[in-house]
Amino acid sequence: MLTPEQLERKLNAIFGAPWGRLDDEYKVLYGGIDSITVTERNADPSGVMGAIQRIMANDIACLHVGRDFHRPAAERALFAGIEASVVPGDEASNREIRETIVSLRQKLLGYQQPLDHPEVERTFQLFSAIIADANAQPNYEPRETYFCGGREDFHVADPHYTIRAWRGVVTYLLRQHEFLYE
Repeated sequence: MLTPEQLERKLNAIFGAPWGRLDDEYKVLYGGIDSITVTERNADPSGVMGAIQRIMANDIACLHVGRDFHRPAAERALFAGIEASVVPGDEASNREIRETIVSLRQKLLGYQQPLDHPEVERTFQLFSAIIADANAQPNYEPRETYFCGGREDFHVADPHYTIRAWRGVVTYLLRQHEFLYE
């Protein structure tokens, strides 16, 4: 398992900013040391470490996915090859989504996989299911309105629910063993 310091550096390298919570409030709980009362790393995963991993994945996805789509495509770190208006359904859209999944899996997990790889398909099904679930609701807010939308000064329009679906995909990928353990 990556140490708190290693995980913060990895997040900084990928997203351009550290999470910051593994340097302070979660450092010892995630197996780090403070050189005062805790002088040996806890390398055995615990339930608390799993909870911190879930919080980190959600926080990082919340902070970066909507903001990435808010930038011009040429300046995006994660979603340069797709627009938020692309939804599953036709062959061209499905291919764009799968290509973006391949790119995300390469950036986050270090895998270069073909479009028909089973893990790419599993991730595509997750993305599609999130959108299908939203479409099954009588109505949903076309903009992110709770804290994950950024902050009060940053609300992302998401009329197709795709930004929230991409956030689910990034959260899923950040929870993968390949991301958290090296």
